[in-house]
Amino acid sequence: MMNLAKVSDVIEAQQEVYDALSRNLKAILNATLKKVTVQIDSEDLTALKENGFRLCFAKKVGDNDYNVVWQSYKDFNMYNEFSWQPMYQMFITNTFKSGVTVKVSSNTVGIGLGECTTVDEVGLLSTPISGGDKSSLNLENDYQKTHVGISQQAIDLKGAMVSNPIYVSEEEFMKGSAQFKPVEKVLIWFEKNVETSTMFADMRSNSYEVDLTLEDEITVQYKDEEWSIV
Repeated sequence: MMNLAKVSDVIEAQQEVYDALSRNLKAILNATLKKVTVQIDSEDLTALKENGFRLCFAKKVGDNDYNVVWQSYKDFNMYNEFSWQPMYQMFITNTFKSGVTVKVSSNTVGIGLGECTTVDEVGLLSTPISGGDKSSLNLENDYQKTHVGISQQAIDLKGAMVSNPIYVSEEEFMKGSAQFKPVEKVLIWFEKNVETSTMFADMRSNSYEVDLTLEDEITVQYKDEEWSIV
């Protein structure tokens, strides 16, 4: 029987391996962190707050139109930092309807680029495995025609880690293979009476798209009701 000293040594060794893996994962995620800083002119900030506007973000997936409010903030300030990492989840939902909050209809699985999950005959998503396009989130649908949803992890304006939908397929996917390629483009705008995870079908008024494909960080300014890069 292994004595207590040896058990302690094994536990300590396992903890060291776990700590090393955690450090490596953190380093990888930090290296791929994307951040947008939104600066709002004081006069615009006052007008936006007095009229009940929210600061909103949406994320691009493939060549599809933006169609889900990723984050909606009532308590925004003059300087706002919003960032995200390439950590995704996939799920299925029964419908796409503009103005309605996304409702998850299945289990949700964490999935990375170059991985594939299968929706089985009863509508459950499997643990993802390596496979499919390496720059996409891949799906094998053995279920029935259904809407597919994707969530992504972000760090909100208060520094908290959150994960909310960034995309729901407007058309139902039939049985077979599908690929979803997240794009490092984000839409920013102000809007009244809209909540996080709300689906939409029309372009947002006075919105601004930022492209971080080749950048890790960008600062934009909202002044005199116009957007610009700082």
